[in-house]
Amino acid sequence: MPARNPTIFDLVSQPQELGAARTFELALYLPPLRLAGRDYVFVSDVVPARLTATFAGGGFAVKLEFSCRLEGACWRCLEPADLDLDVKAEDYFETKLPPVEEIGEEEEASLWFMEDGSLNLSEWARSAIAELLPPQILCRQACKGLCPQCGANLNFEECGCKPPLDMRWGKLRKWKAAD
Repeated sequence: MPARNPTIFDLVSQPQELGAARTFELALYLPPLRLAGRDYVFVSDVVPARLTATFAGGGFAVKLEFSCRLEGACWRCLEPADLDLDVKAEDYFETKLPPVEEIGEEEEASLWFMEDGSLNLSEWARSAIAELLPPQILCRQACKGLCPQCGANLNFEECGCKPPLDMRWGKLRKWKAAD
């Protein structure tokens, strides 16, 4: 499948009437994610999105909203897992960026706002999705994972392997309590 181009939105060409909000319905491309060495894809890599831009003097207050479904491998058992997300991202973008040497770390320009005043909505969406993800993507909350010794999927079968001994407690096994 050929790589798609990111969704770009020309922000600064929008009317700059103070307080005026404009809403746009658009098709948003969501690039695949690579998390913990695993690839995750969106069931539909192009989703409908709503973008609202409000001119606020020196820039725009922008809100991006969309829903998506992420699919990939469960972090415990490697079976298919999916995650439905409702994404709402808000940020403020200045119409003119100061020179890079004047921007301190505290006020670093966002990576999705380009010098020509366009927004890379695909990268902004990726960042917003990353903030919503749980610590682990699981096939189900009660996933038991794989046996660390034989690799059996413990969701479907009990393998009979004995848990490995924790050698940190070895001395206590030999200890006998005085009566």
